[in-house]
Amino acid sequence: MEDIHGIRPPVSVGFDPALLKIILIVSGVVLLLILLFFLIKKLWKKKPTDDLKYLPEPEPPFEAAIKQLDLLFQNPLPDPRLFYFDLTAVFKNYIGRSFNINAVEMTSQEFIKNLNLFDIDSEIKNSISKFLNLSDSFKYAGINPLKEQADKDLLFIKENITKIEKILIKQREKLRETREEGK
Repeated sequence: MEDIHGIRPPVSVGFDPALLKIILIVSGVVLLLILLFFLIKKLWKKKPTDDLKYLPEPEPPFEAAIKQLDLLFQNPLPDPRLFYFDLTAVFKNYIGRSFNINAVEMTSQEFIKNLNLFDIDSEIKNSISKFLNLSDSFKYAGINPLKEQADKDLLFIKENITKIEKILIKQREKLRETREEGK
């Protein structure tokens, strides 16, 4: 009787109901946790108040440039190289904001080329290009200017910004007059 073996139990086919219950319970718990997370996140947020604080309007380019130049005049940097970096940055920022160009990212040569495209007196353009070439020698060649030269250049930039602003104001007035005549 040794060659007779016992019958194997029947093989189950399809889903196991116990496995289906476990999958449904786990997915229900995950959905419940996600819902709880979003509910807590929503309640945790601050409720908006009626007195919303908005960012202030940016200063006009001319006023911002004059303030920055006054700060440079009041607190001169001990390193003339840094002073000229700041001085040219203020000027390029003013021109960039006034004429809607990315002047701060331009080299001096690119800046001079773009400056020649604008409707500004050629005398101002020439003096600015001379200043930029001179300031490049202070910034990059390691030449140290005298204190008097730095003060003179600071006043030079301030005067030229004022001249350019007057030109821009005249151009805006002419544009406004031509628009009013066209109506």
